[in-house]
Amino acid sequence: MEINKCLKSYYSEHSVLYGDIKSSFIFCVSGPFYPFGVGDIMSDGRSPAVSLVQPFLFFGKTYSQTYINENGYLTFDNVWDSCVSYPFPRHGVPDIIAPFWTCIFRGRGVISYRQYTSGSVLTQATQDIYQYFAQLRFRATWVFVTTWARVAYYPNSGTVRNDFENFGCHAGYGTDDGSYNFSIPGSFQYNYTSFTNSSNVNVTGRWAFRVDQGSQTWPFYPFGVGDIMSDGRSPAVSLVQPFLFFGKTYSQTYINENGYLTFDNVWDSCVSYPFPRHGVPDIIAPFWTCIFRGRGVISYRQYTSGSVLTQATQDIYQYFAQLRFRATWVFVTTWARVAYYPNSGTEPSFQVVLISDGHLSFILMNYGQIAPTSMLVQVSTIWE
Repeated sequence: MEINKCLKSYYSEHSVLYGDIKSSFIFCVSGPFYPFGVGDIMSDGRSPAVSLVQPFLFFGKTYSQTYINENGYLTFDNVWDSCVSYPFPRHGVPDIIAPFWTCIFRGRGVISYRQYTSGSVLTQATQDIYQYFAQLRFRATWVFVTTWARVAYYPNSGTVRNDFENFGCHAGYGTDDGSYNFSIPGSFQYNYTSFTNSSNVNVTGRWAFRVDQGSQTWPFYPFGVGDIMSDGRSPAVSLVQPFLFFGKTYSQTYINENGYLTFDNVWDSCVSYPFPRHGVPDIIAPFWTCIFRGRGVISYRQYTSGSVLTQATQDIYQYFAQLRFRATWVFVTTWARVAYYPNSGTEPSFQVVLISDGHLSFILMNYGQIAPTSMLVQVSTIWE
């Protein structure tokens, strides 16, 4: 029996119901696999976001979901589908973990995942990490296992084993800004048996990396979790605390996807103008140009207590040390990985922060990765 050949490796039995016919499959897999199969959740490799039971820290960014792609990788921010693999770093490629990125379809195979918060798998993970990173005091509390089992190279349904010719493949990880990346030796060399026969931790067929370290170098205030999403054309946003802007007091603002805030009313202009300009209302423009959300996010959040107020107070003291200032309100608007119209592959990220103590008002403009553009960009404030 085939199972007898798997006694020193791992085998998994799958039962799948097709109409009234129940079919069972046993996969014999050699290599250092974590358990998979029974109890797993099946994925079509194009599934919606998978919520993570425990947040995952990836080079300074915390993620609570992941997307599984049949082409052999995980992403975090959104669905990102590419059969063609690229060397790292690469503009336009999101944060990605790619154990085997190439043109794949399930064929007769299975793509599955499972999360663990207790049991023998956590014990195994703890022991593995201790073996590879003995200097760390580590005890696993969560494990997420994704398996591509006997999938096929597109479009050849029979390539479930070692037919590697004519397929470009990339194995490794990368961050969207290119700050952190690694490619396993053998990527793009059409000799992918090297993945099976190599290791960086002396366990043949396994590569291990620590990925929590590193930080987002952008000077952004917190955004994402808890924010209110905006379509960039939304109605007035009521301000929890009035904002004094060059002698005028405003209790609302309008967020425009083209990279600015106004106060009196909706004012929509993709074309930016040099200041001063007749007909342009009071405006705060961290990055005024032709923008659309694309795959990005425009969001905002107001704070009247907590660590963000402490951060704002410290920032203003650092920049204006002569003032006795204590922030009582902060309004953060973020344009995260939006796109220049009409090019969806360009993804600038920026932020404007309004800070007030009820008497003094300040604006911070924060910039992350800004993709190049040939369009005119305006960064300024205007008051009538």
